[in-house]
Amino acid sequence: MNNFTFFLNTIIDFGRNSSKNLSKYINEYNCKDVLIVIDKNLINLGMLKPFVNQLNECGVSYRVFDEVNPNPEVHNIDQGAAFNRSGKCDLIIAIGGGSTIDTAKGISVMSVNSGSIYDYLDGRLEEKKEIVNDPIPIIAIPTTAGTGSEVSMYSVITDEKSRIKDSLTSPKIYPKVAIVDPMLTMKLPPHITAFTGLDVLGHALEAYTSTIHNPLTDVWALEAIKLVFDNLPCAVKKSTEESRDNMAFASLMAGSAMSHCGATIPHGLGCPLSGHLGLPHGLTVGILQVPMIKYNREVLKDEFYRIVKYIEPNFNIKENEAADRLIELIKDLLKQIGVKETIDKDKLDEDTLKSMIDDAKIHGSTSLNKLPLTVDDIHKLYSEIFN
Repeated sequence: MNNFTFFLNTIIDFGRNSSKNLSKYINEYNCKDVLIVIDKNLINLGMLKPFVNQLNECGVSYRVFDEVNPNPEVHNIDQGAAFNRSGKCDLIIAIGGGSTIDTAKGISVMSVNSGSIYDYLDGRLEEKKEIVNDPIPIIAIPTTAGTGSEVSMYSVITDEKSRIKDSLTSPKIYPKVAIVDPMLTMKLPPHITAFTGLDVLGHALEAYTSTIHNPLTDVWALEAIKLVFDNLPCAVKKSTEESRDNMAFASLMAGSAMSHCGATIPHGLGCPLSGHLGLPHGLTVGILQVPMIKYNREVLKDEFYRIVKYIEPNFNIKENEAADRLIELIKDLLKQIGVKETIDKDKLDEDTLKSMIDDAKIHGSTSLNKLPLTVDDIHKLYSEIFN
């Protein structure tokens, strides 16, 4: 068994109607002024009011920042930080999907540190600034079962000038509390349920096959993979409480595993694909799983065999057949949730493809794939998902 270090600085409050516990944490942290980060759609759906009621009961003042984009960009973060600095916020509450929580993480850093969030992104390499002042504490309340941002030390932020999807990475940006209430995901539209669910699958599969995986994250990743296959179709088609419970739990485990082990090809190539073409992150990650398995067929035989046997313990299969079986399972999953395996090639031109390849080559996730990739390899992998 490999040596490993595991840390998770986040209190997890999980379960149906756990969102009613927000006031408990407000009182524990003795908060006086709160910034709520939420997107306008959720406000229009009435999802802000129950949380505001709890804040009012606690006698806490609050302001709302609702300028959240599906793929948060540098200017969104800087705008939110400027908005927050004009007040006296001592806590940030993020209510929404991964983009909202990632936006809140960026704001928490830039509210108390100098410059632009761009200065702190991983892509800056040796020019990257270190976070000097501790970020403002965050309570994350996810309304999707997908990104796992509520338990991760990453914030995905797009540099709008280059269209590169970059990352802010630091243990300092772990939310202090994650209130994971599956009931908040019950009315999530089917296509968003599908895309965010594929992101869960990506986090788990890639964490399990990453070069820096460890025995503890392996357990979480395997269970998350099985839960996705067993529950995502039902969550998309019927949205039962049980399927929503299980997808929220899978997202939690997969997000934590990925936060420790990183990701591989699907995220390394999926982030540039999403950034340059404006496609949903979960969609790009999901359809790149099959090319990843094909590419790693020989070097990850053992891993693919263990994954298949965990999903289907009674399925009689040999080790050299496991990759093909896993591909079959993923293709069937995509069919069940109504997601096409490929993207229309008319959406892509040669200049954009070149930029995507350049970005994928230097993406941190690409380097964690067991089998190294050349530029030609990346080009071939992209070619598999365009028709």
